[in-house]
Amino acid sequence: MDWLMSAEQQSVENPLEGKYARITDQKLIEELDKTELWIAPNETDETFDMKIISGQSHNLKKSAENVGQLRPIEVAVWKEDPNAKSDNSPERIHMRIINGRHRYRQNPNWRREYYDFGVYEKDKVDPVLEYYLARGHFDMQKKASREERRVLVIDMATRMMKQGKPAPECCGEIVKVMENQGISNENSIREVCPREFKDQEHAERKAGKTFEKAGRDTKEVVKLKKVAGEKYKDMEDKKILLETEYTKIQKENIDLYSDLKKQHDTLDEVESKLRVLGEMGTKIKCKCGNEIPVKVDVTSSKIIAEKQ
Repeated sequence: MDWLMSAEQQSVENPLEGKYARITDQKLIEELDKTELWIAPNETDETFDMKIISGQSHNLKKSAENVGQLRPIEVAVWKEDPNAKSDNSPERIHMRIINGRHRYRQNPNWRREYYDFGVYEKDKVDPVLEYYLARGHFDMQKKASREERRVLVIDMATRMMKQGKPAPECCGEIVKVMENQGISNENSIREVCPREFKDQEHAERKAGKTFEKAGRDTKEVVKLKKVAGEKYKDMEDKKILLETEYTKIQKENIDLYSDLKKQHDTLDEVESKLRVLGEMGTKIKCKCGNEIPVKVDVTSSKIIAEKQ
């Protein structure tokens, strides 16, 4: 009953319908369904929510068994992609997942929907940057890791440089595009954007470090600001190191949880077999010549004679 939905409800139901061209050719869809999806090598485990993949992946399976695969994996298609056959280019978007990487890792046969990004070439719009923006829109609908956001910003900046934009202007351009589309705010982007893509004069002006250029600072103040800047950089480096260590510890905890779960499952299996054994009866011949029915008590590890 789609005719009962408002336009706003329909756009929520199919978030890519408004801006992106969904492929409806059934013959092409059948062909694409046979093709393995692609995840870029820089999208490491740190860009995933590992709790979903390891500790809670069974929830996806249970949900699908009970109510079906409610949300498809959305996939970008660009047959003219110059990197279509590349195994390592972060600029490849053909058969690349827009949304649903966790579902794909849990079940590669999860149902899919395909969107044609080749149509942007006709309007002289870069399909690669449009793909990154589509990823950004989806990041708003889920919990995105800091590393996932960082990789996306680096990929966008690298692409912009290849198109001729100077490196220091890339971060500002990403901020402008993402803020205009409501994807992210300036602080979130600049937090993860590497220094080489930032306008250093802008950064210094924001940090209040350019007064000396107007002749307002004494030499002593300039010296103190230099020391403060070095200490700030040192603190930033330590912060990145601590974040890396924290991510590593999180992954180790997830692996430990997975191992404990396997051991728990094995223990459950052993106890189940013991319960079966406890239900099995046998007979023991005593010295008097009679045979006595007995059972194994698995809780006390004793043999108990049954009453006759």
